[in-house]
Amino acid sequence: MATPTKGKVLVVDDDRLVLATVTHGLSQAGFDVIDADNGDDAILLARQHKPDLALLDIRMEGKTGFDVAAYLREYCQIPFMFLSAFSDDATIAQVKALGAVTYLVKPLDVQQIV
Repeated sequence: MATPTKGKVLVVDDDRLVLATVTHGLSQAGFDVIDADNGDDAILLARQHKPDLALLDIRMEGKTGFDVAAYLREYCQIPFMFLSAFSDDATIAQVKALGAVTYLVKPLDVQQIV
């Protein structure tokens, strides 16, 4: 029988190294992790897997993390956090306006999430 996990987390980042690092760290911490490297895949995976939480990079090709967050909030009721290298006032204002659970600035330690 499978060990129960701490929850299902969708990780979205277009930087493969960040994606792999965060995904591995969360898996090691006992989370069931789904990952995507773009916004369109993230939305499809969120609809398919209904994660408990989404960790979103903000700046990606195509749909941004903000686009994905707005979709998750409106259609899936999935809470989300942002991971970004950017911490300017405009970015933080948008994060708050979207209703993110929290906002983590890269580079980050996976323990900040766990």
